[in-house]
Amino acid sequence: MGMCLIAMISISYLLSHAGIALLVAIGLGAVIFVHELGHFLVAKACGVKCEKFFIGFDIGGYKLSHRWGETEYGIGILPLGGYVKMLGQDDDPAHIAEEMRRCEITPDSPNAVEITGPNGEKYHVDRRSYLAKSVPQRMAIISAGVVMNVIFAFIFAVVAYGMGVSYMPCIVSETVPGSPAWKAAIEPGDEVVQIGSTVNPTFTQLRGGVTLGDLKNGLPCVVHRAFDGKDVTLILTPEQTHGLATVGIMGPKSLTLADGVAAIPGSPAAEAKLVEPTASSVGADAAKLQSSDEIVRVNNVAVTDFRAFASEVARHPDKPLQITVKRSPTPTDEPANASASPDSRESKEFTFEVPVQNWRSCGLVMKMGPITAVQTGSPAAVTGLKADDIIVAVDRQLLSSGDIGKPAWTPDNLPEVMRQAALAGKSVTLTVLRAHSSAESGTAASDNRAASPDDKDRQRLDITVTPRVPDQFYSAVPPIERAPMVAPALGITYRIENEVLAVVPGGPAASTGIEGGDHIVAAKFVLPKDATDLAGAEAVKLSDSDPNWPVLIEALQLMPAGTAIELTVQTGSEEHQEKITPVAAENVFVADRGFILQPIERIRKAETLAQQIRYGWDETTEALTMVFRFIQKVGTGQVPTSAFGGPITIATAAGYAAYQGLPQLLVFLTMLSANLAVINFLPIPLLDGGHIVFLAWEGLRRRPANEKFVVALHTAGFVFIISLMLYVIALDLHLLPRNL
Repeated sequence: MGMCLIAMISISYLLSHAGIALLVAIGLGAVIFVHELGHFLVAKACGVKCEKFFIGFDIGGYKLSHRWGETEYGIGILPLGGYVKMLGQDDDPAHIAEEMRRCEITPDSPNAVEITGPNGEKYHVDRRSYLAKSVPQRMAIISAGVVMNVIFAFIFAVVAYGMGVSYMPCIVSETVPGSPAWKAAIEPGDEVVQIGSTVNPTFTQLRGGVTLGDLKNGLPCVVHRAFDGKDVTLILTPEQTHGLATVGIMGPKSLTLADGVAAIPGSPAAEAKLVEPTASSVGADAAKLQSSDEIVRVNNVAVTDFRAFASEVARHPDKPLQITVKRSPTPTDEPANASASPDSRESKEFTFEVPVQNWRSCGLVMKMGPITAVQTGSPAAVTGLKADDIIVAVDRQLLSSGDIGKPAWTPDNLPEVMRQAALAGKSVTLTVLRAHSSAESGTAASDNRAASPDDKDRQRLDITVTPRVPDQFYSAVPPIERAPMVAPALGITYRIENEVLAVVPGGPAASTGIEGGDHIVAAKFVLPKDATDLAGAEAVKLSDSDPNWPVLIEALQLMPAGTAIELTVQTGSEEHQEKITPVAAENVFVADRGFILQPIERIRKAETLAQQIRYGWDETTEALTMVFRFIQKVGTGQVPTSAFGGPITIATAAGYAAYQGLPQLLVFLTMLSANLAVINFLPIPLLDGGHIVFLAWEGLRRRPANEKFVVALHTAGFVFIISLMLYVIALDLHLLPRNL
């Protein structure tokens, strides 16, 4: 009864963690069990004979079972749900005639109940059969599974909050350049303290609220500013540039290096050298940055949060960093001698020198694209720079003029040129091309040289701006369509086109067949032989409609030394392959040194039973409403169907939750039970909701729906569900792209 769209499929990695696999199996089995238990208990209460109660499906008779009384209890070989088999009931309407015959008895029997068939004919059936029960009773039996899922979702949540549930707060570590949060000048350390009506939301709630938010009118938020401690109300309008909608806020980061990998392989952080104490005094392993090291000082400046850390790192991209970490002793650490004092077991400080990372250049000067966003309150905003302006000259030097062998600025190095100007306290004159309709500020440029033919309808303006010294860095350009480059010193993001403007003489591309006017249409990283394969080494597609040069060039900075780029170059109507080995650019640096930091986690634990119940209620109602909102958005373009998860996704997520602890698994089961309740109650034939619709029809007509009609709808429902299952499994197995 009530086929459950859920699975208990074990995954290879879970097999190596027997305890986690067992917890996952028990947890997912419990969700199925309570659903079927609801059907079973209400059926028994209504006097229906229950012949089978199974978790899993006994395909081909393969099962583990035992009969107690009139009911066979068992576990089937196929763990894709469960069912309760009642006398006179079958999920397949094609078997209804057989079920009618099976429960039909003589009219004079004291157990006989007269019922009306689909065509108005009269039958006498066993009073303990499902068919003998009234429409309200059968509705209660069918809906009981969903009700039990909701009840147990609440129970799971209440128990979890009694134990303490870990969560990530909505503290901002960084914002995605050009995103709504970036444009609103939300900074590291700021905390979103309210989303809509939700106060003190978790980061998960923020993501869910944004994904399913109003793309037209925006999402009202209250942000607690880190720099002055004030709360400000903002309207953040989610943008859907790639996959799911986002406002561009990245999750909170602590100052503790991540478990497993403390730094990106090959990055400056991975090559950090111990300077105090000496490497010889601690051993080779201890002389490296380690997981769980806590950063406490940068260049001898105490840092207590990510905001302070990011500020110090961003201010010194051109100098080695002195990073001091606090390291706790491991259980296997032993004192140097038996008489060592207890203090030797205390945390110790280690200071490392992290080298600079020069910007890697391909020796190509690409065409400058338009400004895509201007940050609120930034130097660019104050001086009147606008989105769609195109920067064509810096301090009167055109990108295509002067000594191209060593250009003063390029689209790639403009952020560093502006940073150095800020350090020197200099103002910079930017010559921009602006569409006539938006020429509201700036003065006409004295340079009367004509713009390019593509820009003939634009007005040339000179705007003087005083850059600021950046106090934050950005991990990477997001791999989205038309991704921008960010210039923090100005507070702008801008596009870099895929058209080559010039090739730097003597540079990495000088010996290739690339020339000015060529277009880069695709690129692929070629890793050195001794490097392990990286996800970033995939091909990057570029085109005039999708100019993703910033994604390519930013990803290059994270690649191992010696990485080459294989470019597909379009010259006229022909394409050819060219290979370039980038080189370190002089006086251009990458601020991010490659540290991998653990997220900030807090514990939300109820102090009283009343609070525990309130937390459980809030978690359950949010899970239920989230499912409804998700289903409403599917097919509208805001939530693609590729966002669905199948049995492998469910099992993987359950395994990850179990790895974090029992409270996290219980919260996951709350969400899963809510999903199961809502999905099974949809008016789809074959599911509980479909049965309710047919019963409602029967209650109105006072007889069951026509058998052929029911069979046709059930067949359509079966095809839909099987197709959906195959689709989500294909997504799980990466046979279809998710593009989220």
